[in-house]
Amino acid sequence: MERLKKSLFPLSWGAESNLYSGIYLGHKVVIKERIKKPYMNPKLAEKLIRERTLAEAKILWEANSLGVKAPLPLKIDPERGVIIMSYIEGELLRDMIYREGFSLKVKNIMEEMGRSIAILHNSHIIHGDLTTSNVIYQYQTKNLYLIDFGLSFHSKRSEDKATDIRVLERAVESTHPEYKNELMSSFLSSYFEKVNERDLIWESLEDIRLRGRYIKERQA
Repeated sequence: MERLKKSLFPLSWGAESNLYSGIYLGHKVVIKERIKKPYMNPKLAEKLIRERTLAEAKILWEANSLGVKAPLPLKIDPERGVIIMSYIEGELLRDMIYREGFSLKVKNIMEEMGRSIAILHNSHIIHGDLTTSNVIYQYQTKNLYLIDFGLSFHSKRSEDKATDIRVLERAVESTHPEYKNELMSSFLSSYFEKVNERDLIWESLEDIRLRGRYIKERQA
């Protein structure tokens, strides 16, 4: 990885990982490198990095096998916490909403996002960080891609699936407050049409919202 860095272009720096773009086997790729936490026990840090790297790569493969478009892992180095994955050309959904508002295209993308998340949840895959910054629309293929599965995990619990949705709700409320109702209505309508155990997930979502309102009122 250290040798590769000389020919890589930094994309972003984060608390959990750094992202670079580069060329691998003649194709443009994204290289994700997980960061060791200096305050953690070195052995524990290495174990967590290895486990999280393997888990993320596995879920990326699972998502693609289910028909949910996401970056494809091309090479994995779990000991170093590195995943080399396909580069997705396109526009972030966040930027499209900033530019277009709640257009027909944005509505259709939110509906497609709802269906994609329902497919993942039906296979007990939790994305963990649903935001409009983690969705890319590819104009040439008209495909929707979900990205950044760094916090993803498997769970059969309806509350974990509802929490996935609540994370998106809060992100939309913060990033696109003027369109929050339209955006979430489009997402939720298609999500609940396709997801299994819709009643349990809806009840869990309502409970999470209620707890959030209670905490907010107590803090006021």
